[in-house]
Amino acid sequence: MAKKSAPKMLRITQTRSGIGRQIVHRRTIRALGIKRHQQSVIQEDSPAIRGMIDHVSFMVRVEEIEA
Repeated sequence: MAKKSAPKMLRITQTRSGIGRQIVHRRTIRALGIKRHQQSVIQEDSPAIRGMIDHVSFMVRVEEIEA
């Protein structure tokens, strides 16, 4: 029987401010779980999360981490 591998995890850090940005960008940052500038959150890697990251890629830094 094959072992289940642990899902990839992503550390997402906001690097640019949301002040003066479009409301959809600020809401996407909030949906990722980021509440403050320079805050990092850890999310499971999924197509939905990757889509949100692509939407605000100019505002965040993403690192893959071991779970």
